[in-house]
Amino acid sequence: MYRGGSGRNSYAYLKLKSSRLAIGIDVGGSSIKCALVDVETGAFAGERFSTPTPAQDSTETLLDSLQTVVSNVAGDHAVGLAFPSVIRGGIVRTAANLNKAWIGKPLAALAAERLRRPVSAINDADAAGLAELRYGAARDVPGTVLVLTLGTGIGSALFVDGKLVPNTEFGHLQVAGREAEHRASGRAKVDQHLSWDAWAEQLSLVLKEMHALLWPDLIVLCGGITEEPEKFMDKLHCEARLCIGTLRSEAGIVGAALATNVVSSNRA
Repeated sequence: MYRGGSGRNSYAYLKLKSSRLAIGIDVGGSSIKCALVDVETGAFAGERFSTPTPAQDSTETLLDSLQTVVSNVAGDHAVGLAFPSVIRGGIVRTAANLNKAWIGKPLAALAAERLRRPVSAINDADAAGLAELRYGAARDVPGTVLVLTLGTGIGSALFVDGKLVPNTEFGHLQVAGREAEHRASGRAKVDQHLSWDAWAEQLSLVLKEMHALLWPDLIVLCGGITEEPEKFMDKLHCEARLCIGTLRSEAGIVGAALATNVVSSNRA
């Protein structure tokens, strides 16, 4: 079990008396990350915990992993679960980087039963986008904002005047005959042994195609690979304004915790 983190929230222990707290879980292709979050400020209220994602194992095995990370956080706080899938009504609809057995499974209900607490499920990129919109680089930005998470795949979250268009899957957009995430995800850089220059060239192609379709006013880049912006940002070419997310690799955790409010209010 790994404990720790980097970025603005690292070891940001808070006085908890007046906080509105929730647990955020971000299920990625390689790891499951979890932390207690103050949803009023977007800051971590304790340590970040992580465990490897059993991506292609059974649904039960992944639920076991969720239980493992949550067991590190004291209390019975509600859980927001960011999942790499289209999520509708708490049900998994796609599984590009997970076991296909997840498709059709009621993720929110299964996780709530296993964790013995309320669980709200949301697409992982949508979670990251909500965090950047509420606390980060997209805060108070009018017009159309596109948030991209560059990890095992490419996740996308689209906002129009502050309202989320849920479950966009622009990472699967065909760009010159190949899916965008096969060109420019963080995993693509590693698996294809791309230099920073070569990877930035591929990402620029993807950004150009997305801009041609959406004409966003701002594109925010998130994910672990954005921890080193000096290696690629000045190599990117895009007509839209580009920036690195404020929360970077922590956006999914924070947005998942925030979703305990957002998803619940949408159900009401």
